[in-house]
Amino acid sequence: MNKGIPYLMAALVALTLSAGWAAPVLPLFDQVAACLDSGGHLDLLQLRCAPPGGTQDLMLGGWAFWLTAASVVVVVLLAARSRPTRRQTLTAQ
Repeated sequence: MNKGIPYLMAALVALTLSAGWAAPVLPLFDQVAACLDSGGHLDLLQLRCAPPGGTQDLMLGGWAFWLTAASVVVVVLLAARSRPTRRQTLTAQ
């Protein structure tokens, strides 16, 4: 391994951190964590914190839950359907 690569990586990390990209990004992570801690969920389409809904919990997560459950059932049924098995005969040598 080239001896200069660790120094180059350290310089790149230092330049990246000094560019200030982390300053606007870190508060977003804090905001998402606070939203999830309060029981809400993050709406990725509108990028906002949605409060917890009581009726959605009663419906087991709404349409996304039922769509996922139906997809799993279809995949299991397709995988479990009977197929003709091929019997391979072993020849004695």
